[in-house]
Amino acid sequence: MPESKPEPPPIDFRAWIEAANTDQTKRSQRQVTAIILNAIALVDSFRGSLVFKGGALLAIAHGSQRQTSDLDFSARADPEMFAATFIEEMNRGLDRSRAQLGYTQWRCRVQGKLRLQPKNFSADNFPAVEANIAYARVGSRDEGHLGAGTCTHVIEVEFSFREPILETENLHLIASDSRIEVYSVNELLAEKFRAYLQQTVRNRQRRQDIYDIAFLIEKTGQGIDRAIVHKALLEKCSARKVPVDQGKIDDLDLIKRAKAEWHTMALEIGELPPFEQCFAIARTFYLSLPWDGA
Repeated sequence: MPESKPEPPPIDFRAWIEAANTDQTKRSQRQVTAIILNAIALVDSFRGSLVFKGGALLAIAHGSQRQTSDLDFSARADPEMFAATFIEEMNRGLDRSRAQLGYTQWRCRVQGKLRLQPKNFSADNFPAVEANIAYARVGSRDEGHLGAGTCTHVIEVEFSFREPILETENLHLIASDSRIEVYSVNELLAEKFRAYLQQTVRNRQRRQDIYDIAFLIEKTGQGIDRAIVHKALLEKCSARKVPVDQGKIDDLDLIKRAKAEWHTMALEIGELPPFEQCFAIARTFYLSLPWDGA
């Protein structure tokens, strides 16, 4: 079992939802996100096996302005057994959650079949399960689409299996007094650096990782444990066969890929800092990790 840190300050979901102000679409998505996360906390088989991570965690727990509506989890469960029971258990949890939170204006359901990734799901070292959680306002025309499985309002949820997890903490949700297990800041940083380094391996461009790393360092710098970040990074890279060393941060191809679509984040964030500024923060931190002790 991974180590657990002391519980961080509780999160007031309602304050996060109210921060959407007059943006009704964003407000609706946040209410449904609260329903989904609280459902995860309510289902017995999900507790202890699902760990919340990714951009939505950064926004909810740490105040990131980078908008993301999809939800990402790491799962400590057998992938096939999880996929076989997820829809029934999640739908029950969604019904309980909306009642507990008082968001009874929404009906939520897992829509369609689960997507098992990749094609050789059973044999893959790091399989994933993707699901669409559809939602509709009670009494609306969309509620009929929800029943027919054709609702267009969905939040995508992804569960990744067999991920190395070194450190987690519990997120306390004030609105329901529930708790869900989440990546610690150290674990988030290690995961983000791994994703940045893996760009060439997977032939991808990941402009969000450098932004997220810089944001976390500036927001939580004093609470970061470099030894844990370094250990977790090495474990994650080893598991996925991603090359990693102290000089890898300056790989020109990685930098080019991370910078390529940088400007597009301005649509989400508003006043976007220059790539060079964020990269300098990430690079300085990366170089300061205890490489000599590796």
